[in-house]
Amino acid sequence: MVSINPHLSIRELQAGLISGRWTSVDLVKMYLSRIDQFKHYNAMIFVKDRDLLLAEAASLDKERAHWSHHSTDGRVAGKILHGIPIIVKDNVCTSDMPTTAGALALKDAESGFDAEIARKLKNAGAIIMGKANMSEFSHYLDGRLPRGWSCLGGQTLNAISGSAHPGGSSSGSACAAALGLAGGTIGTETCDSIIDPSMRQSVVGFKPSRGVCSNSGIIPIATTFDTPGPICRSVDDVAAMLDVISEGETNFSDLAAFNIKGSRVGISLNYGSPLNTNDSAHVVYHVASFAFNNLRELGCVVHHHDVINDGILSAIPYKDHDTIKSLHDYLIDEYYFILSCEFKDGLGRMLSKFSHIPSGVKDLKSLIEFNEQHPESLNPLINGQDMLLNADKTGGLDDHKYQASLDKILRVSTGVIKHIFSSSAKQKNRPLSENNEDNEDNLDFLITTLSGPRWPLVYIFAIISRCPIITIPLGKHSESDIYSDHLRSTNRHGVGYSLILIGKPGDDHKLLCYAKQIEDMLKSN
Repeated sequence: MVSINPHLSIRELQAGLISGRWTSVDLVKMYLSRIDQFKHYNAMIFVKDRDLLLAEAASLDKERAHWSHHSTDGRVAGKILHGIPIIVKDNVCTSDMPTTAGALALKDAESGFDAEIARKLKNAGAIIMGKANMSEFSHYLDGRLPRGWSCLGGQTLNAISGSAHPGGSSSGSACAAALGLAGGTIGTETCDSIIDPSMRQSVVGFKPSRGVCSNSGIIPIATTFDTPGPICRSVDDVAAMLDVISEGETNFSDLAAFNIKGSRVGISLNYGSPLNTNDSAHVVYHVASFAFNNLRELGCVVHHHDVINDGILSAIPYKDHDTIKSLHDYLIDEYYFILSCEFKDGLGRMLSKFSHIPSGVKDLKSLIEFNEQHPESLNPLINGQDMLLNADKTGGLDDHKYQASLDKILRVSTGVIKHIFSSSAKQKNRPLSENNEDNEDNLDFLITTLSGPRWPLVYIFAIISRCPIITIPLGKHSESDIYSDHLRSTNRHGVGYSLILIGKPGDDHKLLCYAKQIEDMLKSN
């Protein structure tokens, strides 16, 4: 077998294909060997038949032999993923593999069609090798479910620490990226399902703005908020994947399009209450220090005060709360109600399109009944499905509270995010207006991180507002960092932590450019 570094970038892998140093067949063999070598990490639920993968790779090698214009650095227009092995999360439908979301109820289920992003990957010549493990139904089974656990895939391990703390729900995608089981992977996110496992396993995960990538053909939680996104080993690889799976014409791989010098950065490390040792306060200090020192070296203008505070309440068109923490907690409750309504409706709609489901499960009600009749389908530590039961109690999209709740959380969160990014409005403590939306004092991006079991207050506003978010690995937790809550949100020795960058909705390309320049600085130190 040809010797290939499994952690090479997508562009380096492509350059090797173009130059003839290796073939797609060589890449498939190498990654299959690694999948077998690291199978105890439970990163995969399904791997496509070896002979089928090799035949597909050989066919792509023949196509490449007929290309009329080659470039030895891998820069062939529209061909960056041609012949590159990719892994997708097991809620992404593919016509040639089962799609199960990790559930026993969907074992051997066949969609009969490709999700839009799977179609784009195949059309670009990518080789989808298999399906990554995940928190079952994207962690929409029971709130106590260990992150990274599914009935069909077992407990995913953290690729860099070897512990059962991988983050989730795109646990297997992050694990596969970190272990070098493919050139790149695809995860999905509703709320932290790309960001959390990417951070904990020290890879680059990108949650795009809603609509940048289609969520058509993906087993949903809530279509209002769901989005697929790349999880890779570098910002370059994330950009290469986005060039293929995104809906627009943006050239994401042009990572020099926006210069971070002169950009305005807001710090958001308000967690609603004081941090303690278990919350890894030193991680927050590391992030704050990085922002105030290293980002200034890059020429950024870093704002001194935390961007989220009670003063915002006087500037948004919703004033029923006295503190930003109270508003935050209210929005979380409403947000999860919206997820319950949309999951009840969306799951049935999706399963009705499947060509074959051996269990006969067709909607939320029959899924609950299946789990009750097959207790082996539930996690033995919790033996529950509370989130499914709560969703079933709603009226779905016809629930009398659904539309009003959705409209309110979108309006309020968007108002908060607009105010945060308009630093001039924040500083003058006046309502946001269209006149200052393009003010030269406006913020370009926010810096934050996870601490212990808690997300910063800004995160729920960013999620509901459907902002782009990206992780940049920064370090690993020390032996003194111990926090555990049913294996869901944990710090453990060796588990990663990251810078988290948040951009304005639609500023995906700009955020990637900034992330690339920060990543380059970290690698040079």
